[in-house]
Amino acid sequence: MDEGDAAVLEGWTQQKRPLAWNKRFDFADYAQTRAFLDDLAALSEESGYYPDLNFARTHVVVTIQFDGDQVAPRLREFARKADACAQRPPG
Repeated sequence: MDEGDAAVLEGWTQQKRPLAWNKRFDFADYAQTRAFLDDLAALSEESGYYPDLNFARTHVVVTIQFDGDQVAPRLREFARKADACAQRPPG
């Protein structure tokens, strides 16, 4: 794995054992939170990966757990797409 593959994506934090990435997404209201959760559900169906989620009215914490000590390319892509989902305008 090259250095670029090992780098944590901007805004995500890395936990060492077990290897996982975490990110908290904050929203203005429940409607935006719900829209993000719906987008994540669609992304999970499309990719076949289901991250751990913790959420409240105006935030969602996404945890992506990796197998072993490698950051799988498909899970790196999931993180990128989750970031994109959070940037979508409401409605």
